[in-house]
Amino acid sequence: MGLDKSLIVAKTDLKMALQVGYVKYGLIFVAAIGPIMVLATVGLLVFTIPSEAEFIVVMLMMSPTISPMIGLVAIIPASLIAANALVGEREQNTLEPLLCTPLTDRELLVGKVLSSFIPSMALLLGSILVSEIGTIILLMLAGYPPMLLPDFAGLFLLLTAGPLMILAMNSIMILISGRVSRVYEAYQSSGALVMVFILPMILPMMTLSGGGIDSAAVWFSNILTVLIAATLFIVTWVLAFSRFNRDRMVSLV
Repeated sequence: MGLDKSLIVAKTDLKMALQVGYVKYGLIFVAAIGPIMVLATVGLLVFTIPSEAEFIVVMLMMSPTISPMIGLVAIIPASLIAANALVGEREQNTLEPLLCTPLTDRELLVGKVLSSFIPSMALLLGSILVSEIGTIILLMLAGYPPMLLPDFAGLFLLLTAGPLMILAMNSIMILISGRVSRVYEAYQSSGALVMVFILPMILPMMTLSGGGIDSAAVWFSNILTVLIAATLFIVTWVLAFSRFNRDRMVSLV
């Protein structure tokens, strides 16, 4: 029963967020930019590198950077929707009626989180699927052997750190919702979180040599990123749920 109420809150929040132009078009842009970057890069390499051996080497060197880019882009929808779910309601003068409803704090917060988590995860999984299928089709059309892009290490990163970072983004928005009054302030406050995905993009490059990138370094950086994401998720969620104060937020409206 509690989940049903939370889903109603999530559905209402998502509908309200999509009425904001930059959120709606921002989601469309984000949904497209990840696969476009991947397929454009692969297509460019297919037509500019004549040797199959050289092409495979370049693909293996480039692969570790693709997954972090997709993950970085996937967090943007979470920030767009989560910011509007709480701070946006204050701007539109709909926060006070919501906080005064008979919903429990848990039902309210879960609904706010789901409104961002569900579409963000759908976009992340959609980006992965389109990138994988599109890459395989491009390689087969060019006569190259099919390859996964993102590869197994990249899929591990996206399917573990991705959801954790999306949830962490939501909890951070809950934490700062009582401290900022404008949506753009919420965006600025949460922007540093996306920098976590810079780590698996940079660390493997330090092992770059004539033989390519060390696969052990790729897995190490990905696992380290997942551990950092898990830590951020746990810490921010504990703080968000323990410090959420409905009465204080009503007084700030």
